[in-house]
Amino acid sequence: MSQDPMLYGGWRRSRTLGIGHLNGAQTAVVVVSLIVPIIVLNTAGLGTLPVTVPLALVIMALTVWQRHGTPLLSFLAARLRWQWATMRGETSFRGQFLASPQALDLPGVVAPTKLLRVQDTTGREPVGLVWNQRTGHMTASLLLSPAGSLLAPSDAQNGSAAAWGETLARLADEETLMGAAVTIQVRPSSGQALSDHIVERVDPNAPAAARRAVRELVARAPRASAQLAAWLTLTVDPSRSTAQKPKNPAEAAAETLRVLDGVDLSGAGADIVRRATDLDVMRLVRGAYAPADMDAPQEHVAELTWHEAGPVAAEDGWTVYRHDGSHSVSWVLREAPRKPVPYDVLLKLLAPGTFARRITLAYRVLPTEEAAAVVEREVNASDARAEYRRRTQRSTTRRERVDAAHAERSATEEALGAGLVQWSVYVTTTVENPDDLPAAIREVEKAAKLSGGLRFRYAYGAQAAAFAVGLPVGINPLA
Repeated sequence: MSQDPMLYGGWRRSRTLGIGHLNGAQTAVVVVSLIVPIIVLNTAGLGTLPVTVPLALVIMALTVWQRHGTPLLSFLAARLRWQWATMRGETSFRGQFLASPQALDLPGVVAPTKLLRVQDTTGREPVGLVWNQRTGHMTASLLLSPAGSLLAPSDAQNGSAAAWGETLARLADEETLMGAAVTIQVRPSSGQALSDHIVERVDPNAPAAARRAVRELVARAPRASAQLAAWLTLTVDPSRSTAQKPKNPAEAAAETLRVLDGVDLSGAGADIVRRATDLDVMRLVRGAYAPADMDAPQEHVAELTWHEAGPVAAEDGWTVYRHDGSHSVSWVLREAPRKPVPYDVLLKLLAPGTFARRITLAYRVLPTEEAAAVVEREVNASDARAEYRRRTQRSTTRRERVDAAHAERSATEEALGAGLVQWSVYVTTTVENPDDLPAAIREVEKAAKLSGGLRFRYAYGAQAAAFAVGLPVGINPLA
């Protein structure tokens, strides 16, 4: 007999010590804004009050008020930084004008990366590793085949969710692992590919009735379908290995392959197709910047160099990223669901739509020692806020009570051996016709609203970076 579907929840946003709903940095700004006018008053006299007091009040208001879940002061600072970068031309990329082949690279945060073709001693297919020459991190990917679970019994669904949790917990034992990300890419297709795929495989010696049945199924199949690709990306810092420090890129690559081959997804709802080769990585990156090249013949992909996988030209706008004639918009998770949700909470976002979409779940699995320190710090911060409310005789809101209960439960579960994971979700939609962009944005926002309480916001001023998070190149903001 199948079990009832389990519900998952208890997520909370990490919070440091602070006054009320403010974090540590915001509290520091408010305190400094209160102290500075007093110091100036004592040193320069009463004549400074008309200047210092209004300025302090403005700064405190900008710190306390929020926009899209971000303090207004931080939001304005980010806007000014982006505006300054735009004036200096740092948000524009023109690959064709670079001086020499040695200077050719990808734009923005992926500029320091280099694609390596690595062959291990097992004799299997070569593996494509993305080496970040600035940080020394190496990134490898596994191509996945997600298993459908809509028709699976509840106990199988619960088992898959538990198996994925165990997989993340095992990653905490990898001392060199910096971050992980699972990406699902859904692209609309004409349906002709299905017809061609089946026609090429029909055995001419098969019974006539079987051939007629196959032809009828193909004729009645929907003319519009979707192509789905999924991959798991692991970012490794080989220098963190305590067993043996790598002395060169070859030893660093060997450490990365060791971590990659240690991943076990048994029962987690997805099968590992193979380790991503250099051509697989090249195709995924090039297909993201130029969607028309996603289905390019293998020999054409093999002729590309790493810098050619990126765009020829790109413009990083405040809410839109333009690259090689295509337009992309990215969102980042603002708030996790407050109520418990079923396993299929992301189903609406993952369902095929009219436009191409890429959904990435980014993870950072905390080591055991760090996880213990984090949960204790969260509990201490919650206790400090409760003490502040007691001293100021302010009543506790229900949200504050729930948040404190979640902090206590997380600490208890960690003490009993559970792992601690920091995570976020990034969504990107891409269109080739700019006139389709409003419809694509509405499609994503509608799917997000139906996704069980997940709240997203635009990646303001960071569209190119959020776009790169969904690529198998090791850009993980949590790592």
